[in-house]
Amino acid sequence: MKTIAILAIVGVAALALFSMTSGVNSGVESQFQTFLSRHGVNYGTTEEYNFRLGVFQENLDTIARLNAENPRATFAVNKFADRTPAEMKKRMGIIIPAGTKTTGPRTSVTGFTNADWSHMWSSIKDQGQCGSCWAFSAAAAFEARYVISQGATHVNILYAEQELVDCEPRSNGCQGGWMDYAFTYLQNNVFCTEDQYPYTAFSGTCNASACSRGPNDKTHYDISPGDEAELLNALVDGPVSVTVDANSWAFYSGGILDTCGTSLDHGVTLIKSSSYEGSVTIRNSWGDSWGENGLIRLAVNKNMCGYANAASYPIF
Repeated sequence: MKTIAILAIVGVAALALFSMTSGVNSGVESQFQTFLSRHGVNYGTTEEYNFRLGVFQENLDTIARLNAENPRATFAVNKFADRTPAEMKKRMGIIIPAGTKTTGPRTSVTGFTNADWSHMWSSIKDQGQCGSCWAFSAAAAFEARYVISQGATHVNILYAEQELVDCEPRSNGCQGGWMDYAFTYLQNNVFCTEDQYPYTAFSGTCNASACSRGPNDKTHYDISPGDEAELLNALVDGPVSVTVDANSWAFYSGGILDTCGTSLDHGVTLIKSSSYEGSVTIRNSWGDSWGENGLIRLAVNKNMCGYANAASYPIF
């Protein structure tokens, strides 16, 4: 009887796998094989392979829809093509404090001064499967604005996002946090360098006491919620931490995004504006193989993805 029961379970599992793969045509599976080879992906079981193949097919449909909705942007298969929306959500670790105002009168941008801070870093970091976007956003704005306050133009010392993940008391590490909390923490605490406090992509025990003294900010400033004009004016003086709706960003490949939601869930850094293109450029923390070498462009005068709804920067 026990043998019959086991055979029955195996039969049900086989039927489930057959059902999952039978709806995937050979062209999709060929694309999937190319994806696996290009990104060095290898699954441990047939069940995982078939599950990821089904996810890949669903993501192809999402990519086609996003390309239709955004004629000035391109979406394509990338390293996230086998990831589910829930898995991508783990990278969007914003926890907006209760009572924080994130909406206000929308201002029209009639003209603005171009700004470009994209040259300040030589690489784009990758937060991995940790909801630490808030720490990367805060660290980037801190690094850049501190360098600018010292009269320099390039970030030569990178600071430790892992310290913020482990030590900032009001945030929740890899389960999310808030850039303003990071700026407040850095008023009175050592900011370790990346070399002193390496990134692990996991929440850990605070060990900042082992670091030498780093710079502090004096305070931080919050842009009026929804005031895109004020935000672009602040960008002239240096990069700004911004909060966005990144639910449609996973497969972004290039161009200017014209359609986006406003459910804020991801912390990034505003680094460039172009009146000629009518766009702003944002530095993400998903590595330089994503997007335009780690960057994404959004249309101006639409508060695209809500990027002006919760923005701030440190003051030195």
